[in-house]
Amino acid sequence: MVLEVGRPIAADVEKQLGKPARVISYPRAVVEQEYPIIIKEVYQAVRELASGGQEVTLVLSGPVALNFMLGQAIGLGHFKVLVYQFSAGAYRPVPPLRREDLF
Repeated sequence: MVLEVGRPIAADVEKQLGKPARVISYPRAVVEQEYPIIIKEVYQAVRELASGGQEVTLVLSGPVALNFMLGQAIGLGHFKVLVYQFSAGAYRPVPPLRREDLF
């Protein structure tokens, strides 16, 4: 699944990782008042894709605050989500954070 805010990334993600199951696209600057709408859309898509215990691969491009709020909404342990980020010219998985890593 791809969330692209501000600039399109879905084509690059498809080249590197394959066709995403879902693309949520806001290829423009968004204002903070739109964050709840975007977060709800992404949350519902993750919930749908994760039904039955499936792991969801999520590639994010957008404002840090929006992505942070999305992480709050999804929370640790509610869904199996593998996050990818762009690093050194490619989309790479970020090691999952576990509750025991925090304490």
